[in-house]
Amino acid sequence: MLIPLLVVAILMLAAHEAGHVVLTRFLGGRWLGIEFKGIMVGVRLSVKSLSLKQIAWTLAAGPLSETYIVVLACLWRPHDAHWFLLLLGLEWVLNLTPWGLFPNDGTRLWRLWRKHALS
Repeated sequence: MLIPLLVVAILMLAAHEAGHVVLTRFLGGRWLGIEFKGIMVGVRLSVKSLSLKQIAWTLAAGPLSETYIVVLACLWRPHDAHWFLLLLGLEWVLNLTPWGLFPNDGTRLWRLWRKHALS
């Protein structure tokens, strides 16, 4: 069970970052490269030409892309679906909660919302 879970986790990571890149490029932004910070990996994007709503969607595209991988994993190994769904839930909690301690999608969405609410 550990190997399939690890494979799905790696595919989720790739889909997450690809989701950010694909939607940013589709909306007119630019991909500037891959960035590694310790054990964290991310993509550098230029979103200067995008509206606040478009930026919010590019942030949400990462976690939403992971869902696609988990659905495929559940179809691939239905008897392990509960592990894949747990992995998705944990990743969403870690990534979408605006911890403020590290630059996750939740923190960036929170700052974007505050910037919009204060302006």
